Amino acid sequence: MKKILLTLAIALGSAASFSQVIFSGESPVAIQGAYAMTFAPAGADWGVPDLLDPLNAVLDTLVLLDDGTPADSLGCNPAINGVDIAGNIAILYRGDCEFGMKAFNAQNAGAIACVIINNVPGGPVGMAGGTQGLNVTIPVVMIGDDSGAILIAEMQNGPVEVFIGNKTGFYPNDIGLLNRSILRSKATAMPSLLAQTNADYEFQVGAWVYNFGFEDQANVSLSATAEVGGTTVYDETSVIIPLLLAGDSVELTLPDFSLATYDEGYYNMMYTITSDSVDSYDFDNEFPVNFYINPTDFSYATYDQTLNVPNSSGGFRSTAATSIYSACISFQDANASRVAATGMTFSSILGADAVQPTLDGEPMLATMYRWDDVFTDLNDVPNPMISFTEVTSGEYFYPSDLQGDMVTVDFDDDIVLVDNERYFFCVTTFNPDLFIGFDPAADYTANGNLYLQPYTPIESDGTFNPVGFGFDAIPGLSVQFMDAALASLETEQLALNMSVFPVPASNQVTVDFKDNKVNFLEVLNIAGQRVIAQDVNTLDKSVYVDVNGLDNGVYMFKMHLENGMSKTLRVVVSH
Repeated sequence: MKKILLTLAIALGSAASFSQVIFSGESPVAIQGAYAMTFAPAGADWGVPDLLDPLNAVLDTLVLLDDGTPADSLGCNPAINGVDIAGNIAILYRGDCEFGMKAFNAQNAGAIACVIINNVPGGPVGMAGGTQGLNVTIPVVMIGDDSGAILIAEMQNGPVEVFIGNKTGFYPNDIGLLNRSILRSKATAMPSLLAQTNADYEFQVGAWVYNFGFEDQANVSLSATAEVGGTTVYDETSVIIPLLLAGDSVELTLPDFSLATYDEGYYNMMYTITSDSVDSYDFDNEFPVNFYINPTDFSYATYDQTLNVPNSSGGFRSTAATSIYSACISFQDANASRVAATGMTFSSILGADAVQPTLDGEPMLATMYRWDDVFTDLNDVPNPMISFTEVTSGEYFYPSDLQGDMVTVDFDDDIVLVDNERYFFCVTTFNPDLFIGFDPAADYTANGNLYLQPYTPIESDGTFNPVGFGFDAIPGLSVQFMDAALASLETEQLALNMSVFPVPASNQVTVDFKDNKVNFLEVLNIAGQRVIAQDVNTLDKSVYVDVNGLDNGVYMFKMHLENGMSKTLRVVVSH
């Protein structure tokens, strides 16, 4: 084991607030850099050391744990290569048994830390200790499948050395940004109807800059740029800090992001920090805070710019004893009446210990609630939430084992929202083995501390917690909206009362307009092609349509009213 000597003297009591726990490739050059990770937290169901404490960091060589299974080692059985593992960092795969059991077997083989690779596509997930977690006394981290593939491939070429822990004081010149300490847009996906001008949509810009290294840094500054469609729309730099002492930090602010008008598209926004020194660890010197102005979606999760869906990797679930668990996002907007909620998009996976290993047929529920609790901010928000009303919902049944895939469920009704009303939107599972997808890249801690508003409530067996798992645990789900005017028109059109008979029809169809003023009628076949067009006198109460020339099949009779509305009825023709 390589003992890590921290040159920087730092009060251990402040280590948590200053910490940046990382999983970093150190050598060879091909694998250098930061990797997305989660780590087992000290306490609760783990006996692991506190990785927020820099003294618990480790730096050593990865060794694949071999438990004798023919496939990729899952570490569910005792290691048979303990001689190789002893004094090194064990690496193995997720699957089949609890995280605590895997780490316990690695520890018994002499490992100084344990790295678990996700065995399904996606990034790392939260890890519960299970029955053996409290017996584990070494650091335990998890990385995504892509990261694991990179490291395993390089291990075939020779030793791979990684760093795990709080990097405070590890490198000489090391200024950096923390995800939890940067301000971002109020939502990472915002419907364009709610972001037309800066009167609708603007946000504060800024971040804390940290000197993690053991050397003082000169002339430190923060800048932020944003572009959409190839055009730069924001480019600002903070004041210059002449000297940032080792172990110190500074909050730097920039002008608000506020545009006269907003185009739809991805706003690629980047924070960058600089100093006079060449940074020893520059992987945290830039940080993207992109957001997406779009026709329909609202979300706090970061977005996949290729698929136009929230990023979602792994996920969270409630305790094993919980029979109902919901992941939710809150919503409130001064112009909410411009939109109507139509549905939700989400993903989910099953745990390695799931009783039923497939999602095929799994029921899910999406629900829209009006939040009736009266409060100003988190200083007085009721916890648990006590007053809310279900507005609408929609059921979804998985058609196959779509683990990790984004799926969409429509609400039973399209609901026009009310200005400044509080709402929250939830995806619910009744399966304690199911994880609802979360986005590990999104962290709203700085926003939460600034605006003091709840973002991500959760439900456990009917009890709602307004702060959920915390500002750094953002569900990878979105709410779909439509133009409220279209929703109102759609509702009115559904309410139009007309009828056709006989059904099925053989020669002639009678269309009864029920006193609606129709001026044109068309008949469409199943392919959407018009096969009959007929002008109508708006004074007519009904018309006859000759269908002798139509083939047997299903047709749509569409009646156009003089007020621009329309009504469609289904007719079966059978000669």
